Amino acid sequence: MSFHRFVYLCGWTAVILLTIAGFAAFNADTTTEASVAAQSTPTWGGTAGAVSAQGWLAMAGSRSTAAVVVTEEGSTTLSAAPPSSSTTALLDTGWLDSLAVRGLVETYFGSGDVNRAVRLAWCVSRFDVDAINPSTGAAGLFQVDPVMWEVATGEMGLNSPDPFDPETNVAVAAHIIYQGDGWAAWDCL
Repeated sequence: MSFHRFVYLCGWTAVILLTIAGFAAFNADTTTEASVAAQSTPTWGGTAGAVSAQGWLAMAGSRSTAAVVVTEEGSTTLSAAPPSSSTTALLDTGWLDSLAVRGLVETYFGSGDVNRAVRLAWCVSRFDVDAINPSTGAAGLFQVDPVMWEVATGEMGLNSPDPFDPETNVAVAAHIIYQGDGWAAWDCL
């Protein structure tokens, strides 16, 4: 009977250690140079998460979108793109997988803000591109408020953009963060 207790204890110890390592892989952003350098290299926790997400990618479909181009100066334009260059993996449920969200976020956010932006998208929408907040009307992956959406898309020169298009929603969120109210526009961090 003591052997079974030992195996049980070892199993739970492994689960606890893996949980701690997983949380350590997604720790809060810090501003030291060492942490910025460490964020640019993949961690074993991040690699393990990416590998486990491959199963979701195998089940994912694709969806064509328009390309929103953000220049170095921060101005943005919307242009038609060939379907092969602007497809986003969308799960059957309407949610994006974490790798697709990270890919979109890496396109429009600075490298030091990628993890924070992915956490924000998860917090506000759970990566559901069709999410709507019934009390505020905020919509899409980043749950952009309708008033902010109108202001930001007007500044970006977008005509009738779809807040449920994940690429456009990410570009508008980046515009709000870098050209508007910053991270304070969301209270989910």
